[in-house]
Amino acid sequence: MIGALLPESERVFGCLEAGRSLEEIREMALHGTLFTQRALLSRKRFWTMLQSRYFKLPKWALDEVIEAYRSGPHGREFVSLLYVHYALCDRFTFDFITRVLWEKWSLQQFNVANDDILKMLDDCAEAEPQVTTWTEATRVKLAGIILSSLRDFGVLEGKQKKRLVKPVLPLKTAEHILRILTAEGVRGNDVLTDPTWRLFLCTEDEVAHHLQHLALKRIIHFERAGRTVVLQTPDEWRDLR
Repeated sequence: MIGALLPESERVFGCLEAGRSLEEIREMALHGTLFTQRALLSRKRFWTMLQSRYFKLPKWALDEVIEAYRSGPHGREFVSLLYVHYALCDRFTFDFITRVLWEKWSLQQFNVANDDILKMLDDCAEAEPQVTTWTEATRVKLAGIILSSLRDFGVLEGKQKKRLVKPVLPLKTAEHILRILTAEGVRGNDVLTDPTWRLFLCTEDEVAHHLQHLALKRIIHFERAGRTVVLQTPDEWRDLR
């Protein structure tokens, strides 16, 4: 398990924005001119993880992350897009955020600790038997990495004691998520209830608010009356590529 990798992501997307190819960037990363880790093994692991998170995305999605970088490598839009794909790439972390942290937020219980992740590991041991073979040190290290990553992405705050905070969801990131859901075949009211929005601790009403803003910009058509939802998105959004 590797953390948020924000500095490495910023360097890589900076190179992409400058027009360098992925092969060029890979060579720079592995040879130590882009990544600062002394060990080649660490540089390889970091590159492999970034490749898995971001470079297997559809072209439109990768292009939107690069465009967000142009608005500022430390800006909310760029970091929020990195966060979305970080979570989507790791099912355990996605489930931790959208189940455990979502429940805490709903109950206004804001303190988050390693034990929250350790308990979830225990709960999933039956479905994932390999978890039972991990040492306690490995489990604690995994928990620490996940919580530190979520702090880097703005979901938690605090070094020793971590506290849940609501991350900002820029409108462009909301559009990005909607396009992902559309490509996956999610339609109508199911869009509002999809757990992906819980990455930003959004209620259905808050999701509807973002969709209304996208409709005002004429990007989509959206109407909502009770549980009835009319949602029309551009035809090209249905393409997974």
